[in-house]
Amino acid sequence: MEQIKKMMHENKIKHSEVEYTGEKCDGCGKDLKIVQITFADGEVKENESGCICDRIKFVNDQQKKIKADAFAKASIMHGDYKEKTFDNYQANSDEQVQAAKKMRYYANHFDEMLSESNCLLVQGTFGTGKTHLAAAVRNQLRAQDYQVLFISLPDYVDKLKQGFKDLNQVHPIFKFAKEADLLILDDVGANRMSEWEVSELFRLVDARRNKCTIYTTNLTSEQFRSSQALYRVFSRMMEKAKAIVIDGDDYRMKGVK
Repeated sequence: MEQIKKMMHENKIKHSEVEYTGEKCDGCGKDLKIVQITFADGEVKENESGCICDRIKFVNDQQKKIKADAFAKASIMHGDYKEKTFDNYQANSDEQVQAAKKMRYYANHFDEMLSESNCLLVQGTFGTGKTHLAAAVRNQLRAQDYQVLFISLPDYVDKLKQGFKDLNQVHPIFKFAKEADLLILDDVGANRMSEWEVSELFRLVDARRNKCTIYTTNLTSEQFRSSQALYRVFSRMMEKAKAIVIDGDDYRMKGVK
């Protein structure tokens, strides 16, 4: 009884009414019933086949949404990237078209990607839409209540530095980045990295082994080989990752002479 009261309180349920249908659930064998749930804000929902299976699913769905919201809140998306989709991506080259198809497939089949811990490394020059496509993946999966953390490497590093400065401990962003269903780490190598930053990047990449991660970067494999420490990170990033290379004109500069 206490567990039911707790569940109702957590989900802001005011009360519920039950009417039995005379049929049984194929899953649990319990009597099926019509459950009418009244929430604290006055909203009423009715489940025509309500049973313990449905209540468990309802609670699990609510918990999944709460967790997904926490990862969304922890994400840092600048500008209008929360509005980016695959449909409003402007492809100006065959490689961009193919990149969009591959990343849309990744999002559409994310359960499969999740079970196989598949990762992506999206390489390309400035303005070819790497971040747009990564944001489109995030936005699609966010709508399905997956736990997705979207953050650029510079912003991630800033959060870590803030944690050490203010609290003398690791910032909570590391826990979010480590535990996300999908981590999208944007702009890897966008800024010149210190030895400490490379070390922290390796620690994060290592923590994401056997988990889904999308990395976007302007660096080529040759540039990753510029230092032993950075190449060590790159090698670990590529363990279960497929590379998507995007070349083309900077679409942000379209029309500029």
